[in-house]
Amino acid sequence: MMMIVYAETVDQDVMAALTQVDIKKYIKMERVIGRSPEIENMAQEGSIYWTEKYILLMLAVKDEEVQNVTDMFRKLKKEHPVKGGYHVFVVPMEQLL
Repeated sequence: MMMIVYAETVDQDVMAALTQVDIKKYIKMERVIGRSPEIENMAQEGSIYWTEKYILLMLAVKDEEVQNVTDMFRKLKKEHPVKGGYHVFVVPMEQLL
C-alpha cells in the first residue's frame, strides 16, 4: 500500500500523472490536516499556522509498480514544487476480505 500526502494545489497535476502511469484505482481523502514536529500548534484548516490543505491518496499497487509511482512523484516534485511537498510512504498490506 502506498500512502501519499500532497498539497491540494497540485491535485490536477497528480491526477494527470496517475493516468500516465496507468493507475486507475485509489482512495482519495481531501482536506486532510495533521501536525508537524516543526509546528507547535495543532493544525487547523484555514489557520495562520496551516494555510495549505492536503490530500491523502492510498494506492494498492503491486510490488513491481511501486518504483514507477515513486519515480512519478519525484518528477512531480521537480516540475511542480509546492509548499509542504510530496510525501510518499509504503506500508505492508494484506487484504482480509
